[in-house]
Amino acid sequence: MDTGSGLGDDRAGRIRTLEISNVVALPYAFKAFIRLGVPKILTSAGPGATLTAADIAASIPGKGGKSADAQHLEIILRVLVAHGVLTEELIGRVENPASLQRRYGATSTLKFLVDVQDADSLIPMVDLLTDSVTVTPLQFIQEAVLDRTAEPFVLAYGKKNFEYMETDKRFLKVLNESMATHAQIFVKLLLDHEHYRGFEGLNSLVDVGGGVGTAMAMILEKHPNLRGINFDLPHVVANGVQAPRLEHVGGSFLESVPKADAVFMKYVLHDWSDEHCVTILKNVERALPPHGKIINVDAVLPEATDASPVTRINLCSSVLMLAVTSGGHERTLSELRRLAAQAGFHKVELSAVVDNLSVLEIFKN
Repeated sequence: MDTGSGLGDDRAGRIRTLEISNVVALPYAFKAFIRLGVPKILTSAGPGATLTAADIAASIPGKGGKSADAQHLEIILRVLVAHGVLTEELIGRVENPASLQRRYGATSTLKFLVDVQDADSLIPMVDLLTDSVTVTPLQFIQEAVLDRTAEPFVLAYGKKNFEYMETDKRFLKVLNESMATHAQIFVKLLLDHEHYRGFEGLNSLVDVGGGVGTAMAMILEKHPNLRGINFDLPHVVANGVQAPRLEHVGGSFLESVPKADAVFMKYVLHDWSDEHCVTILKNVERALPPHGKIINVDAVLPEATDASPVTRINLCSSVLMLAVTSGGHERTLSELRRLAAQAGFHKVELSAVVDNLSVLEIFKN
Protein backbone atom coordinates (compact mmCIF):
# COMPACT_ATOMS: atom_id res chain seq x y z
CA MET A 1 0.00 0.00 0.00
CA ASP A 2 1.23 3.50 -0.84
CA THR A 3 2.29 5.30 2.33
CA GLY A 4 1.55 8.77 1.01
CA SER A 5 5.07 10.01 0.42
CA GLY A 6 5.20 8.04 -2.81
CA LEU A 7 1.85 9.47 -3.81
CA GLY A 8 3.23 12.94 -3.18
CA ASP A 9 6.24 12.19 -5.36
CA ASP A 10 3.98 10.83 -8.07
CA ARG A 11 1.77 13.89 -7.95
CA ALA A 12 4.79 16.18 -8.22
CA GLY A 13 5.96 14.22 -11.23
CA ARG A 14 2.58 14.42 -12.91
CA ILE A 15 2.27 18.14 -12.22
CA ARG A 16 5.76 18.83 -13.58
CA THR A 17 5.00 16.83 -16.74
CA LEU A 18 1.74 18.70 -17.26
CA GLU A 19 3.41 22.05 -16.53
CA ILE A 20 6.15 21.51 -19.10
CA SER A 21 3.70 20.20 -21.70
CA ASN A 22 1.18 23.01 -21.26
CA VAL A 23 3.74 25.80 -21.20
CA VAL A 24 3.83 25.52 -25.01
CA ALA A 25 0.85 27.92 -24.94
CA LEU A 26 2.77 30.61 -23.02
CA PRO A 27 4.89 32.16 -25.81
CA TYR A 28 1.87 32.36 -28.09
CA ALA A 29 -0.25 34.01 -25.39
CA PHE A 30 2.67 36.41 -24.95
CA LYS A 31 2.80 37.07 -28.69
CA ALA A 32 -0.96 37.70 -28.87
CA PHE A 33 -0.70 40.05 -25.88
CA ILE A 34 1.90 42.09 -27.78
CA ARG A 35 0.08 42.04 -31.11
CA LEU A 36 -3.12 43.24 -29.45
CA GLY A 37 -1.23 46.27 -28.14
CA VAL A 38 -1.96 45.53 -24.48
CA PRO A 39 1.50 46.64 -23.22
CA LYS A 40 0.95 50.10 -24.69
CA ILE A 41 -2.59 50.33 -23.30
CA LEU A 42 -1.43 49.44 -19.78
CA THR A 43 1.66 51.65 -19.75
CA SER A 44 -0.30 54.57 -21.22
CA ALA A 45 -2.68 54.38 -18.27
CA GLY A 46 0.10 55.78 -16.08
CA PRO A 47 2.36 54.54 -13.26
CA GLY A 48 0.55 52.28 -10.83
CA ALA A 49 -2.67 52.25 -12.86
CA THR A 50 -4.72 49.08 -13.12
CA LEU A 51 -7.34 48.17 -15.71
CA THR A 52 -9.93 45.42 -16.05
CA ALA A 53 -10.02 43.14 -19.06
CA ALA A 54 -13.11 45.06 -20.19
CA ASP A 55 -11.23 48.36 -19.89
CA ILE A 56 -8.39 46.99 -22.00
CA ALA A 57 -10.68 45.35 -24.55
CA ALA A 58 -12.50 48.66 -25.04
CA SER A 59 -9.22 50.13 -26.34
CA ILE A 60 -8.63 47.30 -28.83
CA PRO A 61 -10.43 47.64 -32.17
CA GLY A 62 -12.27 44.38 -32.82
CA LYS A 63 -13.23 42.96 -36.20
CA GLY A 64 -16.44 43.74 -38.03
CA GLY A 65 -16.95 46.93 -36.07
CA LYS A 66 -17.34 44.99 -32.82
CA SER A 67 -15.41 45.44 -29.59
CA ALA A 68 -12.60 43.08 -28.69
CA ASP A 69 -13.72 40.16 -26.52
CA ALA A 70 -12.90 40.84 -22.86
CA GLN A 71 -13.56 37.26 -21.74
CA HIS A 72 -11.11 35.80 -24.24
CA LEU A 73 -8.61 38.54 -23.45
CA GLU A 74 -8.77 37.67 -19.75
CA ILE A 75 -7.63 34.11 -20.53
CA ILE A 76 -4.43 35.58 -21.97
CA LEU A 77 -3.99 38.15 -19.20
CA ARG A 78 -4.26 35.63 -16.37
CA VAL A 79 -1.59 33.28 -17.71
CA LEU A 80 0.75 36.26 -18.00
CA VAL A 81 0.00 37.21 -14.39
CA ALA A 82 1.00 33.67 -13.39
CA HIS A 83 4.34 34.16 -15.15
CA GLY A 84 5.13 37.58 -13.70
CA VAL A 85 4.46 39.68 -16.80
CA LEU A 86 1.47 41.47 -15.24
CA THR A 87 0.19 42.22 -11.76
CA GLU A 88 -3.32 41.32 -10.67
CA GLU A 89 -5.51 42.99 -8.06
CA LEU A 90 -8.67 41.15 -7.01
CA ILE A 91 -11.42 43.46 -5.77
CA GLY A 92 -14.58 42.15 -4.10
CA ARG A 93 -15.44 39.08 -2.03
CA VAL A 94 -14.49 35.57 -3.13
CA GLU A 95 -17.70 34.28 -1.54
CA ASN A 96 -19.63 36.47 -3.97
CA PRO A 97 -18.11 35.77 -7.42
CA ALA A 98 -20.46 38.22 -9.12
CA SER A 99 -18.82 41.04 -7.16
CA LEU A 100 -15.25 40.08 -8.08
CA GLN A 101 -13.26 42.33 -10.34
CA ARG A 102 -9.77 41.58 -11.59
CA ARG A 103 -7.58 44.55 -12.37
CA TYR A 104 -4.30 44.23 -14.22
CA GLY A 105 -1.18 46.35 -13.95
CA ALA A 106 2.14 46.70 -15.75
CA THR A 107 5.49 45.31 -14.62
CA SER A 108 8.96 46.33 -15.79
CA THR A 109 8.72 43.68 -18.54
CA LEU A 110 6.27 45.81 -20.50
CA LYS A 111 8.90 48.49 -21.11
CA PHE A 112 10.40 46.26 -23.82
CA LEU A 113 7.06 45.38 -25.45
CA VAL A 114 5.34 48.71 -26.09
CA ASP A 115 6.44 49.69 -29.59
CA VAL A 116 8.47 47.74 -32.14
CA GLN A 117 10.15 51.03 -33.14
CA ASP A 118 11.56 51.61 -29.63
CA ALA A 119 15.34 51.31 -29.44
CA ASP A 120 15.13 48.71 -26.67
CA SER A 121 12.16 46.76 -28.04
CA LEU A 122 12.30 42.98 -27.73
CA ILE A 123 9.22 42.50 -29.91
CA PRO A 124 11.30 41.41 -32.96
CA MET A 125 12.97 38.73 -30.82
CA VAL A 126 9.57 37.44 -29.69
CA ASP A 127 8.44 37.41 -33.33
CA LEU A 128 11.50 35.39 -34.38
CA LEU A 129 11.34 32.82 -31.61
CA THR A 130 7.60 32.19 -32.09
CA ASP A 131 7.68 32.15 -35.89
CA SER A 132 6.49 28.89 -37.43
CA VAL A 133 9.76 28.60 -39.38
CA THR A 134 11.68 28.64 -36.09
CA VAL A 135 9.51 26.25 -34.09
CA THR A 136 8.67 23.57 -36.68
CA PRO A 137 12.16 21.94 -36.60
CA LEU A 138 11.75 21.37 -32.85
CA GLN A 139 9.46 18.47 -33.80
CA PHE A 140 12.54 16.64 -35.12
CA ILE A 141 15.22 17.15 -32.45
CA GLN A 142 15.09 13.52 -31.33
CA GLU A 143 16.36 12.58 -34.81
CA ALA A 144 19.63 14.41 -34.11
CA VAL A 145 20.12 12.11 -31.11
CA LEU A 146 19.36 8.94 -33.07
CA ASP A 147 21.65 10.00 -35.94
CA ARG A 148 24.40 12.57 -35.34
CA THR A 149 24.30 13.61 -39.00
CA ALA A 150 20.55 14.32 -38.95
CA GLU A 151 19.58 18.00 -39.01
CA PRO A 152 16.09 18.87 -37.71
CA PHE A 153 15.87 21.97 -39.90
CA VAL A 154 16.67 19.95 -43.02
CA LEU A 155 14.10 17.32 -42.03
CA ALA A 156 11.50 20.09 -41.68
CA TYR A 157 12.30 22.09 -44.82
CA GLY A 158 14.50 19.97 -47.07
CA LYS A 159 17.44 22.39 -46.96
CA LYS A 160 19.88 23.94 -44.49
CA ASN A 161 18.85 27.10 -42.66
CA PHE A 162 21.08 29.51 -44.58
CA GLU A 163 19.91 28.06 -47.90
CA TYR A 164 16.29 28.32 -46.77
CA MET A 165 16.63 31.97 -45.79
CA GLU A 166 17.69 32.87 -49.31
CA THR A 167 14.31 31.61 -50.55
CA ASP A 168 12.01 32.98 -47.81
CA LYS A 169 12.24 36.77 -47.88
CA ARG A 170 9.55 37.16 -45.21
CA PHE A 171 11.43 35.06 -42.68
CA LEU A 172 14.77 36.63 -43.62
CA LYS A 173 13.24 40.01 -42.77
CA VAL A 174 12.00 38.67 -39.41
CA LEU A 175 15.46 37.26 -38.66
CA ASN A 176 17.35 40.40 -39.70
CA GLU A 177 15.06 42.68 -37.68
CA SER A 178 15.44 40.48 -34.62
CA MET A 179 19.22 40.27 -34.89
CA ALA A 180 19.54 44.01 -35.53
CA THR A 181 17.35 45.09 -32.62
CA HIS A 182 18.95 42.65 -30.19
CA ALA A 183 22.40 43.74 -31.34
CA GLN A 184 21.35 47.33 -30.72
CA ILE A 185 20.23 46.54 -27.17
CA PHE A 186 23.26 44.40 -26.34
CA VAL A 187 25.91 46.70 -27.83
CA LYS A 188 24.46 49.74 -26.07
CA LEU A 189 24.65 47.89 -22.76
CA LEU A 190 28.19 46.73 -23.53
CA LEU A 191 29.39 50.19 -24.58
CA ASP A 192 27.88 51.65 -21.40
CA HIS A 193 29.34 48.87 -19.23
CA GLU A 194 31.36 50.48 -16.46
CA HIS A 195 34.10 47.86 -16.52
CA TYR A 196 34.44 46.86 -20.20
CA ARG A 197 37.06 48.69 -22.27
CA GLY A 198 37.82 46.07 -24.91
CA PHE A 199 37.37 48.36 -27.96
CA GLU A 200 39.83 50.98 -26.74
CA GLY A 201 43.21 51.14 -28.49
CA LEU A 202 42.03 49.38 -31.63
CA ASN A 203 42.51 50.88 -35.08
CA SER A 204 40.37 48.39 -36.98
CA LEU A 205 37.63 45.92 -36.13
CA VAL A 206 35.74 43.29 -38.15
CA ASP A 207 32.28 42.17 -37.08
CA VAL A 208 32.21 38.57 -38.31
CA GLY A 209 28.65 37.47 -38.98
CA GLY A 210 27.58 41.04 -38.29
CA GLY A 211 24.26 40.94 -40.14
CA VAL A 212 23.31 44.32 -41.57
CA GLY A 213 25.95 46.14 -39.49
CA THR A 214 23.86 47.55 -36.65
CA ALA A 215 26.36 46.58 -33.96
CA MET A 216 29.39 47.85 -35.86
CA ALA A 217 27.75 51.20 -36.59
CA MET A 218 27.11 51.70 -32.86
CA ILE A 219 30.67 50.72 -31.93
CA LEU A 220 32.10 53.15 -34.51
CA GLU A 221 29.92 55.98 -33.22
CA LYS A 222 31.31 55.43 -29.72
CA HIS A 223 34.92 55.08 -30.95
CA PRO A 224 35.58 57.75 -33.63
CA ASN A 225 39.17 56.64 -34.30
CA LEU A 226 38.11 53.12 -35.21
CA ARG A 227 37.64 51.75 -38.74
CA GLY A 228 35.05 48.99 -39.07
CA ILE A 229 34.23 46.17 -41.47
CA ASN A 230 30.89 44.41 -41.32
CA PHE A 231 31.37 40.90 -42.72
CA ASP A 232 28.51 38.56 -43.56
CA LEU A 233 27.00 36.65 -46.47
CA PRO A 234 26.56 38.77 -49.63
CA HIS A 235 22.74 38.71 -49.56
CA VAL A 236 22.84 39.93 -45.94
CA VAL A 237 25.30 42.83 -46.34
CA ALA A 238 23.40 43.91 -49.46
CA ASN A 239 20.92 45.45 -47.00
CA GLY A 240 23.61 46.88 -44.74
CA VAL A 241 23.21 50.10 -42.79
CA GLN A 242 25.27 53.12 -43.81
CA ALA A 243 27.60 54.78 -41.30
CA PRO A 244 30.88 56.73 -41.34
CA ARG A 245 34.02 54.52 -41.48
CA LEU A 246 31.90 51.40 -42.00
CA GLU A 247 32.64 49.07 -44.92
CA HIS A 248 30.45 46.10 -45.79
CA VAL A 249 32.19 43.00 -47.13
CA GLY A 250 30.39 39.90 -48.36
CA GLY A 251 31.82 36.44 -47.97
CA SER A 252 31.89 33.28 -45.85
CA PHE A 253 33.79 32.99 -42.58
CA LEU A 254 34.12 29.28 -43.34
CA GLU A 255 36.58 30.32 -46.07
CA SER A 256 38.32 33.51 -44.91
CA VAL A 257 37.90 36.64 -42.79
CA PRO A 258 39.01 40.26 -43.53
CA LYS A 259 42.12 41.37 -41.66
CA ALA A 260 41.88 43.75 -38.68
CA ASP A 261 43.33 44.42 -35.23
CA ALA A 262 40.43 42.55 -33.64
CA VAL A 263 37.35 40.55 -34.53
CA PHE A 264 33.92 40.96 -32.93
CA MET A 265 31.61 37.94 -33.01
CA LYS A 266 28.14 37.81 -31.46
CA TYR A 267 26.05 34.66 -31.58
CA VAL A 268 28.28 33.07 -34.23
CA LEU A 269 29.86 30.01 -32.64
CA HIS A 270 26.58 28.70 -31.24
CA ASP A 271 25.35 28.26 -34.82
CA TRP A 272 28.01 25.67 -35.63
CA SER A 273 29.39 22.25 -34.73
CA ASP A 274 32.71 21.96 -32.92
CA GLU A 275 34.47 21.11 -36.20
CA HIS A 276 33.04 24.16 -37.96
CA CYS A 277 33.86 26.38 -34.95
CA VAL A 278 37.52 25.36 -35.16
CA THR A 279 37.50 26.18 -38.89
CA ILE A 280 35.96 29.61 -38.22
CA LEU A 281 38.40 30.33 -35.40
CA LYS A 282 41.39 29.27 -37.53
CA ASN A 283 40.27 31.63 -40.29
CA VAL A 284 39.97 34.42 -37.73
CA GLU A 285 43.38 33.58 -36.27
CA ARG A 286 44.96 33.95 -39.71
CA ALA A 287 43.31 37.36 -40.16
CA LEU A 288 44.63 38.77 -36.87
CA PRO A 289 48.03 40.36 -36.18
CA PRO A 290 50.23 38.84 -33.43
CA HIS A 291 48.64 41.11 -30.80
CA GLY A 292 45.12 40.51 -32.11
CA LYS A 293 42.09 39.23 -30.26
CA ILE A 294 38.51 38.11 -30.69
CA ILE A 295 35.75 39.82 -28.73
CA ASN A 296 33.33 36.91 -28.64
CA VAL A 297 29.76 37.07 -27.32
CA ASP A 298 27.95 33.85 -26.51
CA ALA A 299 25.40 32.44 -24.10
CA VAL A 300 27.88 30.55 -21.93
CA LEU A 301 26.52 27.59 -19.98
CA PRO A 302 27.54 26.84 -16.38
CA GLU A 303 29.53 23.69 -15.70
CA ALA A 304 26.93 22.55 -13.14
CA THR A 305 23.30 22.91 -14.21
CA ASP A 306 21.14 25.19 -12.08
CA ALA A 307 17.58 26.51 -12.34
CA SER A 308 18.34 30.23 -12.54
CA PRO A 309 16.50 32.26 -15.22
CA VAL A 310 19.74 32.90 -17.15
CA THR A 311 20.68 29.22 -17.18
CA ARG A 312 17.18 28.25 -18.29
CA ILE A 313 17.29 30.82 -21.10
CA ASN A 314 20.66 29.60 -22.32
CA LEU A 315 19.80 25.90 -22.07
CA CYS A 316 16.59 26.47 -24.05
CA SER A 317 18.66 28.43 -26.57
CA SER A 318 20.94 25.40 -26.86
CA VAL A 319 17.96 23.17 -27.68
CA LEU A 320 16.80 25.71 -30.25
CA MET A 321 20.25 25.73 -31.86
CA LEU A 322 20.08 21.93 -32.04
CA ALA A 323 16.82 22.34 -33.96
CA VAL A 324 17.70 25.10 -36.42
CA THR A 325 21.45 24.80 -37.09
CA SER A 326 23.91 22.24 -38.42
CA GLY A 327 25.24 20.91 -35.12
CA GLY A 328 25.22 24.20 -33.23
CA HIS A 329 24.64 24.57 -29.49
CA GLU A 330 25.60 26.72 -26.53
CA ARG A 331 28.81 25.81 -24.70
CA THR A 332 30.53 26.06 -21.34
CA LEU A 333 33.56 28.28 -20.85
CA SER A 334 35.84 25.23 -20.75
CA GLU A 335 34.40 23.98 -24.06
CA LEU A 336 34.98 27.37 -25.69
CA ARG A 337 38.54 27.46 -24.34
CA ARG A 338 39.19 24.03 -25.84
CA LEU A 339 37.95 25.14 -29.28
CA ALA A 340 40.04 28.32 -29.11
CA ALA A 341 43.16 26.32 -28.23
CA GLN A 342 42.57 23.93 -31.13
CA ALA A 343 42.50 26.96 -33.45
CA GLY A 344 45.81 28.31 -32.15
CA PHE A 345 44.69 30.87 -29.57
CA HIS A 346 46.53 31.02 -26.27
CA LYS A 347 44.25 32.73 -23.75
CA VAL A 348 40.52 33.19 -23.13
CA GLU A 349 39.27 35.66 -20.53
CA LEU A 350 35.72 36.32 -19.33
CA SER A 351 35.59 40.11 -19.58
CA ALA A 352 31.95 41.04 -18.95
CA VAL A 353 28.45 39.65 -18.55
CA VAL A 354 25.45 41.43 -20.09
CA ASP A 355 22.05 39.89 -19.31
CA ASN A 356 22.39 36.23 -20.34
CA LEU A 357 25.42 36.80 -22.58
CA SER A 358 29.11 36.55 -21.74
CA VAL A 359 31.83 38.62 -23.39
CA LEU A 360 34.99 36.57 -23.87
CA GLU A 361 38.29 38.01 -25.08
CA ILE A 362 40.23 35.36 -26.99
CA PHE A 363 43.88 36.34 -27.46
CA LYS A 364 46.16 35.15 -30.24
CA ASN A 365 49.22 35.47 -27.99
